[in-house]
Amino acid sequence: MLVSLVPGPREASDGPWYWRSMPTLSSRLSRLVVVAVAVFLVTACSGGGSDGGGNEAGGDPIVVGLINQENAAAGSFPEVRTDAEAAVRYVNAELDGVGGRPIRLESCATDGSRESSQACANQLRLKEPVAVLGGIDLGAAASIPVLASAGIPYVGSSPTLGDELTNSNAFMLTGGAAADLLGQAQYITDVLRAEKVAVLYIDLPGLLSTAVEAAKDVLGKKGVGDVKLVAEKADTADFTPALNDVNRGDPDVIVAVFPAQGCSRIMQAREALSIDATMMFPGACAAQSVIDAAGGGAEGVIFASGFLPYDGSDPDVVTYRDKREEFGAEEPPSVLAQAGFGAVMDLREILNDVVGELTPGTVTTALRVTKDHRGFMSHPFTCDRQQVFLLSAVCNNNVRLLQYGDGRFTDVANGWVNGADLIRLFTS
Repeated sequence: MLVSLVPGPREASDGPWYWRSMPTLSSRLSRLVVVAVAVFLVTACSGGGSDGGGNEAGGDPIVVGLINQENAAAGSFPEVRTDAEAAVRYVNAELDGVGGRPIRLESCATDGSRESSQACANQLRLKEPVAVLGGIDLGAAASIPVLASAGIPYVGSSPTLGDELTNSNAFMLTGGAAADLLGQAQYITDVLRAEKVAVLYIDLPGLLSTAVEAAKDVLGKKGVGDVKLVAEKADTADFTPALNDVNRGDPDVIVAVFPAQGCSRIMQAREALSIDATMMFPGACAAQSVIDAAGGGAEGVIFASGFLPYDGSDPDVVTYRDKREEFGAEEPPSVLAQAGFGAVMDLREILNDVVGELTPGTVTTALRVTKDHRGFMSHPFTCDRQQVFLLSAVCNNNVRLLQYGDGRFTDVANGWVNGADLIRLFTS
C-alpha cells in the first residue's frame, strides 16, 4: 500500500468512564477509538479566505454554540475558544457575517465530566443555535445525544472521542487525534519504511492494554517487525530515564504520545540524550509554547496536523495570523487554536450554502451534501459518511506531517497524508 499524498490546495462494562461511554461497534473499532482517546488525553481537531473588506454585519444574530473544556483537572484548552471568538469577530466585522447577519457565539465551558458536558448541551439547546461547535470535550458522549435529540448538528475540527467520530449528528471537518495517528503510521511504514519503532506513551489506567495493543497491531500488520512500548507517568519531572529506555535497541522512529507539557519535557530529554531516531508527536503538541519550552530538543521533530503550518505563507494561514491577533485571540498559535478559528470559518461557509431559512435542519442538510468543500487552512471535506471506514462522522482524514527546524515548520511529505485505509487492519 502506498502512502496517500494528495496535492495540497492550498460500552464495555469495566474501565474508566471514557471507555464505557464509547459505542460498541466491534472490538477492533473499540480499540481504534480508545487510541483516539488516548492520543487526545496525552495531547491535552479553504472556504473563508481573506475575502473581507470592512463589510460589517447587522440584523438579527445567528446563534452558534460552542462546548469546550477549560479550567479542568483533565486538561484546559482555552485557545480553542479564544480563537473561535476571534474568528467570529472577524467574520462579523469584515466578512458581512452570514448573508448580512452577525454570528453570536454562545460558549459553555465543561470540566470534562459527563454531567458537565450534558449540562452545557442542555444550556445551549435553550438558546436555539443553528449548530454547536465541538471544541475539546471529554464528556462529548453525554453532550452529543442531547443535541441530536433536538436535531442540532455538532460540528468540530478537533475530535477525540467515539461519539464525535461515529454519531450520525456529528460532522468532523478534520479528523483530529485519530487522523494524526493514522497519518503517522502510514508515513512510518510506507515512506520511512521503519523496521524498529518505539512508543513512549502516557500510563493511563484502563488504556494500557487496549491502546497499546491496537498501535502495535497496525504497525505489525504494516511490516514493522520490532515494536517497543514504554509507559510513563504524566507528571514525571524528568523523562530522561524513560526516553533512554525507549531508545535502547536503536529504533528507527520514536513516537511520543503525551500531553503538551509532557511533550516539551520529552523534547528536552531528547536533546540531553542526543537521540538520533526520528521522533514524532501528536498535533496538539505543535504549539508555540511547547516549542519554546523544548528549546533545542524541538529541532527535527515531526508533528501530525490536520491544518497547514501556522507559520506558513498560504493565504488562509496569513489571514489566520493577522486576524487572530487583530481580533483578540489570547493564546500563542497552535494546532488546537487553528481548530477553533477554522471551525468558525468553515461553518460560516456552510451557513452561506443553506438555501432558505437557517435552521438546525437546513444546516444539517447542507453539511450532509458537502462534496470536496474547501476547508479553511485544511484539506477539502466531504460529509457523506463514507470517508473513513467505521468512523462515519469524519469528513476529512488528511493530515500534514510537519518537521520543526530553524524556527519554522517544513512539510516532509509534501502534501496531505491520509491513513484511513489502515482502519481496515483492525477488522482483518
